[in-house]
Amino acid sequence: MGKFLAMPLLAAASVVIAACGGGKSITAAPPSNTLSVGPSNTVTEARADVSRAPSGQILLQMTDGPMAGMSVECVDATLGRCIVTGGPDGTSAEGVLLQRMHGQYAFVGNFNILQVLDGNLQGQSIYVHSTSPDASGGPVNLPQDRTQYTGAFHAGAGLANGPSGMVNGSVQMVADFNQGVLSVRMDGSFEDGTALNASFSNITINASNGQFTTTDDSIILFQGALADGDMLGAFYGPFADEAAGIFQTGNDLGGMSGMFLACKGLSTDCIQP
Repeated sequence: MGKFLAMPLLAAASVVIAACGGGKSITAAPPSNTLSVGPSNTVTEARADVSRAPSGQILLQMTDGPMAGMSVECVDATLGRCIVTGGPDGTSAEGVLLQRMHGQYAFVGNFNILQVLDGNLQGQSIYVHSTSPDASGGPVNLPQDRTQYTGAFHAGAGLANGPSGMVNGSVQMVADFNQGVLSVRMDGSFEDGTALNASFSNITINASNGQFTTTDDSIILFQGALADGDMLGAFYGPFADEAAGIFQTGNDLGGMSGMFLACKGLSTDCIQP
């Protein structure tokens, strides 16, 4: 899938580089779990595996899409340096793990890859959600009631008449497992204090594999106005203890692309340093 977002933002990542319940037991299938955001804000879904390399570093291996066969091995730290191998022609030998969050069961990361396109060095962000490289997979038991999750998000964002750059904020989620729908609310701000918000409602939860995604029936708002976008995610842990995902959204007011990790309940205790 390829998309174009009419929003003034996603050079933001490049700028930074330059400067418990019961339920049915299920086993997740391997759907798309990455969003690649490239020059001109083109957005592509693909698939990648995340593991722990023998060196102890985070290893991202692209398994399909335009960057299939590429491996990115990164120091396991925010702004950790990466070595890129096997990528498309023009991909440099470096990148940055721009942002990442670990839970006990889930991992989300923003791998920014440097590419030479038309003679210019440009950054492409690959947002990924995955089982934590330090956790085993295993079946997920989805609850059968309404369950609240609390977490955090990191994103690159920009406003048409305002700032652009990296943003952080809070995430509130309500999963109605009985109805198979999820709602997500994000509230954050830029470094100068300018507020930013987005919401995704009527997201479909797949009871057969524990994953969730936006559909044509989902409603997305950015800065309080209708917006386009996507969200891909999954529940992790034996009792859907954590929820993690990646997203992009935009409208005439601006937009953002990023990742989130949330813990079941009212605290963010599951998110590790």
